[in-house]
Amino acid sequence: MRQFITKETGLPISFGLSENKTVAKVATDQSKPNGELEILHERIKPFLFPLSVEKLPYVGPKTSYTLKSMGVFTIQGLAEIPIELMQKVFGENGIIMSERANGVDNTPIVPYSERKSISEENTFEQDIIDITRIECNLASMVENLCFQLRKEKRLTSCVTVKLRYANFETCTQQSRILYTAADHQILPKVIDLFRRLYQRRMRIRLIGVKLTNLVSGTQQINLFEDSVEMVNLYQAIDRMKKRFGEKALFHATKLNT
Repeated sequence: MRQFITKETGLPISFGLSENKTVAKVATDQSKPNGELEILHERIKPFLFPLSVEKLPYVGPKTSYTLKSMGVFTIQGLAEIPIELMQKVFGENGIIMSERANGVDNTPIVPYSERKSISEENTFEQDIIDITRIECNLASMVENLCFQLRKEKRLTSCVTVKLRYANFETCTQQSRILYTAADHQILPKVIDLFRRLYQRRMRIRLIGVKLTNLVSGTQQINLFEDSVEMVNLYQAIDRMKKRFGEKALFHATKLNT
């Protein structure tokens, strides 16, 4: 795997293999800048014990300073401290450090996966036909979803609107857009999709907005459409919401939702 990655990308890569995450992480660090290590069960303590305590996950600069003031400089020295003393000095973290110094780590492996979409729906208490109220709801959803995108430093390139009539007939329509996390770029597309969808002139039970094709990134200024003032406005709004909560500041259209 390492050789394949290096061949395909030209980048150096290091990794460690062992029976748990702690030992594998230390082995990865020790194999840098461009190597590999496999630490079998019987080699765990001989591998860990000579290393400095700073090499162990959970041991930061302050913890390392405290340990060294106690005369502990190696992982072996840490492993030999009675666990009761570690708990007394470091609390619950002391127990974790003691276990990891002895090569014990039972935390599970959780596969990483990035979220590919975010969405929001609203089921009305009573089926409605008030288009102004419906579009205000859509605007509120877009505001919430776009703030969530910017907070997570994500962008979307696909917008979907969902509509369910009073007879439970459900329809959706989607459209591709340029990657963005800006309300003023997504909302017009959402409103346009809703107006194209709403052809039955029946009461509506549910509406929803879904943003898909998410990627990591931050909003770029469109030289032809955006202004510095618009970008600064979004940044100011986001700062207020992060500090005082998402409901502290909102578009006036929410008053009609």
